[in-house]
Amino acid sequence: MTGIGSRVPRVEDVRLVRGEGAYVSDLPLAALHVGIVRSPHAHARILSIGLHAARSLPGVAAAYAAGDLPELNKRLESPDTPGARGFFPLARETVRYVGEPVAVVVASDAATVADALDAVEVEYEPLTPVTDPRTALQGGPPVWEDEPRNLALDTSLGFGDAAAAFAGADVIVEYSFTFERSAAAAMETRAVAAAPGEGEIRVHLWDSTQAPHGVRGNLARYFDLPEQAVRITVPDVGGGFGPKGRTYPEEIVLAALAMRLGRAVRWVATRTEDLMTTGQGRGQIHHARMAARADGTILGIEDTIIHDAGAYTPSGVSVPFNTVRHLIGPYRLPALSAHLLGAFTTKTVTSALRGGGRPEGVFIVERLLDRLAERLDLDRTEIRRRNFIPPEAFPHDTGFRLQGRPVVYDSGDFPRYLNTLLEAIGYDDFPRRQAEARSRGDYLGLGLAVFIESTGVGNEGARARLDGEGKLHLATGSPSTGQGHATSFAQIAADHLGIPLHDIVFSSGDTALNPTGTGTFASRMTYDGGNAVAMAVGELKGMVLQRAANLLEAAADDLEIADGRVSVRGYGRRGVTLAEVAAEGGDLVAESEFSPEHGSVWAGGANAAVVRVDIETGLVELERYVVVHDSGVLINPSLVEGQIEGGVAHGIGNVLYEACVYGADGQFLSSTFADYALPQFDNVPPLDIHHIESTSPFSPLGAKGTGESGTIGALPTLVSAIEDALSPFGVHFDRMPISPEAIAMMVNASRASS
Repeated sequence: MTGIGSRVPRVEDVRLVRGEGAYVSDLPLAALHVGIVRSPHAHARILSIGLHAARSLPGVAAAYAAGDLPELNKRLESPDTPGARGFFPLARETVRYVGEPVAVVVASDAATVADALDAVEVEYEPLTPVTDPRTALQGGPPVWEDEPRNLALDTSLGFGDAAAAFAGADVIVEYSFTFERSAAAAMETRAVAAAPGEGEIRVHLWDSTQAPHGVRGNLARYFDLPEQAVRITVPDVGGGFGPKGRTYPEEIVLAALAMRLGRAVRWVATRTEDLMTTGQGRGQIHHARMAARADGTILGIEDTIIHDAGAYTPSGVSVPFNTVRHLIGPYRLPALSAHLLGAFTTKTVTSALRGGGRPEGVFIVERLLDRLAERLDLDRTEIRRRNFIPPEAFPHDTGFRLQGRPVVYDSGDFPRYLNTLLEAIGYDDFPRRQAEARSRGDYLGLGLAVFIESTGVGNEGARARLDGEGKLHLATGSPSTGQGHATSFAQIAADHLGIPLHDIVFSSGDTALNPTGTGTFASRMTYDGGNAVAMAVGELKGMVLQRAANLLEAAADDLEIADGRVSVRGYGRRGVTLAEVAAEGGDLVAESEFSPEHGSVWAGGANAAVVRVDIETGLVELERYVVVHDSGVLINPSLVEGQIEGGVAHGIGNVLYEACVYGADGQFLSSTFADYALPQFDNVPPLDIHHIESTSPFSPLGAKGTGESGTIGALPTLVSAIEDALSPFGVHFDRMPISPEAIAMMVNASRASS
């Protein structure tokens, strides 16, 4: 079996594990090396930039500041986007975060680039930085002179009558929580190469990006070029996780250099550059309340969200809107009121990061429910059961409207998720285990959460071509950044066309080959890309059958395709191969574009974890982790499990280890892996994964996305488990990551006060 639902091994892995991957740094380009002069200050005026010494070094081809490149004389920002505050590719007059590009040097080799960077002399007048978003909004030093309040966003969203819900509530619980910024920390840092184009193409970029069509559009608009004059090719990408889905100063700078110098140029970020300047995720502060009846029925939620926007918002502020959408959770919610505040700070930009606002929203509603259960002396599973949207209610209109579009859950079975989870984790027996452990001075805790995940957004294109050798050439607009598109999309094609996997050649991420693509983010490619592939291959199949009908002198409806051969149904010997069909009259080509009618489809599931906490050292050990997961029809269960495992590992990192730390002076203090901690193989237990498939009525394939669900469920699950382990001490946490030091100090404080 190689079609939909089969555990086909990833076809791309052999090449990658042999070291035959081709990343930006591997491309055989005769390229000059590029280095970026970056600001050492979080906030400062640029008084002068001296480039003479750098330009005089042997091997230096060029050195430029902003004033030397008039083509870089405007900001990059999305047109007509409320709240957009763009950046200059090279800073002019003022820098607003440590690491902001100030000048660029171009040389024959990396060593000369390093010497040239050291030779550039920049004089600054330091200004006062502001790193805390609350301070920024409460009269802190202005990041922008024309925005003294540091407001990047100020809006309210919701539905129903939240004021009445709270006025009539029997019980109200409150919860405040801070999510520190965290990094994508992809295995491959950001990297881009650029060269002058040929023919109608003015410039060609090879970019480690998740969104080649977005980069193409931004560059074309920035340089006043038609889109067809810019080509973006995505080679192999060593991870993205969201922040590689935007356009950065370096892409614009390298495009300008290639066009100005008439030479190929290449820049590969150091690890410090990547951690310091790539968009950082999370960075939210919540103060939330939940109103309920005495029986635990939820009446409403209120949440004030402060989002740390950083110094620039070239695409506006979008992540907290996604957070609000996920505050509803899998529950019947009559009323929601959210106040969103975005704060400019002297830090690098924030970005969507594996979940893009979803983890924070799900976290808040799940932790509010735990507080409500505690207040009402109800089991935390019972409080959820009383509020679940029942399976017969799908499709379910939540009542929320986002940008005028109704938020509708397509399918799911939340009670089943929870029941499956409780049985797998041994929930009924856990109190006995926990009591026995505590009698030995061993502190076990069990946490759980039920989650939702909006998946899919935007249009996606696919192209299918059958050649005279019987090979199917399949292309999608958006690239793989590790998800396994070459396998899953080939499975869809094989299932629809009856062609062996080894006869399918897959490519993606080249704007010259496919004009349509939104990007590989938002858990969208199985839904959007998979359906686009199915549509293209379905159209191609019709062409094959029609041509084969003429060759076989039979009706197309009487034909079937299997193993690369078209035959008359019931007369297997009477047939032709796909190669013969394509050879008779030339290649067959079909193109399609999938545009989701409902915007998103909704995955869901439930997580549970058992942790052991050492109350003396504060160390947390994960003993067991169970995932119940529903992303509709599974194209390849092994690929889905890989995404879940990576997502849970990412969530473990967010809860226990990862934080982008800034000093009060705006200096970035976690700029290497010696300072930015990541989970390692011994911190992530084997996962017990249970699949449930609720077919989506909004997806022709019945499939949904899955790329971020592991992280979304992990955050509330792990914090819940740690608090459960430490329940004898009455410990509650109000920020993550939760460090061993914080655990030990809170336990010691509880002991001292008892």
